[in-house]
Amino acid sequence: MNRSMTDSFSNLNQDSLENLFIQKKLVLDQLLLDSLAADTTLKALGNAMYESGRFDVMIPQLRNLTNGNLSHLTKSPPLRLPEVNQICNEFKADALICLENFYEHVSSSYQIGYDRMTEYGSTKEYTIFIQIAYHSKWKLYQPGEKLKVAGFEVKDTIYWERTGTTLQETYEKLPTIKEALLSGAVENGQAFSGYISPGWQEQKRSYFITNNKEADKAIGFINDNNWKEAENIWMKFANEVSTALRSQVQYNLALSAEMNGDLKGAVQWAEKSFKSKYSKAAEDYIKLLNNRLKRN
Repeated sequence: MNRSMTDSFSNLNQDSLENLFIQKKLVLDQLLLDSLAADTTLKALGNAMYESGRFDVMIPQLRNLTNGNLSHLTKSPPLRLPEVNQICNEFKADALICLENFYEHVSSSYQIGYDRMTEYGSTKEYTIFIQIAYHSKWKLYQPGEKLKVAGFEVKDTIYWERTGTTLQETYEKLPTIKEALLSGAVENGQAFSGYISPGWQEQKRSYFITNNKEADKAIGFINDNNWKEAENIWMKFANEVSTALRSQVQYNLALSAEMNGDLKGAVQWAEKSFKSKYSKAAEDYIKLLNNRLKRN
């Protein structure tokens, strides 16, 4: 639901915003309360939460709980348990998220530089900057015997920089002010989703090439993301007499265990690798795996 709307909000006209931008000679420093942007940030949140695969999301058609003549900065009193129960029961929801406050500040400037010297003189180069600073406050309401309420604040900036040989050419490369406001709204909603939705974090892993032809046949299965078959090959060398080979294979078995979701097994293999023969790689991997176990 959206509780950020006040009487000061309106669906700002794109042409009017551009006229203002031009009248100000491309130099703006203004707080803008755009109702479409406020609604867009709510939709962006809903899409991001749904796409996480963790939540079902309902955004009602009648989603604005107006704040009347309050300021966009006014801290609204929290909803009461009966109000939250009514909304959640109506939409068969487990919790309610409300956008409590929302505003954007647009600032812009331009500068003239000189690109290069020629026999006819220097070439002018125009650069225009537009920055959108977005700010929002949210509340998550979870009904029950007692109402649980969690508050969140999101704020950041996005910007555009465009360069051209004339001011007109440079201006035409920019998004309109309206488009910039909506882009800020999307960024805002997606940023808040990161507070409550699970996400993927990219990490790098390494493995040992042992220079043993039979053991290294496992690498082909790694490239096909077939960690089980790679593990079957490495298991044949897990008790080798050579401490160097044994340690490297045991390290690789730790990696295959992690890739197959067995963190405890991964720690055990990494510790075996470390004991077979010391390596900084195994020492660091044990710490990394233990940190993952703690977070789980």
